[in-house]
Amino acid sequence: MLDQCELVFGRYNGGANAPIGSYFCPRTGAIFQQLVDGVLPQAGTWCPVTNSGSSTLAQCASAINAGLNRGDFTAASLHTYTVADNVPVPGQMTNDG
Repeated sequence: MLDQCELVFGRYNGGANAPIGSYFCPRTGAIFQQLVDGVLPQAGTWCPVTNSGSSTLAQCASAINAGLNRGDFTAASLHTYTVADNVPVPGQMTNDG
């Protein structure tokens, strides 16, 4: 799924500077939103799913489902980013083993 997310939405690594929007972390199911350009949290790979920093979780789920041609994401399957989503050792992204 990560590869498909990257192809459809693009990707930013945690710690990267990114534009306004709502970002999805496939590793944790977190949504991070920013209303101004800024640095993304160290939670792994972030895929921009909307251009709005104030999208609801339902809007983010709809955008993910539409982009990935799926129907299994809902507001309940996503959560707002917290520091608990951070990667314990930054630099180890989703596919690192």
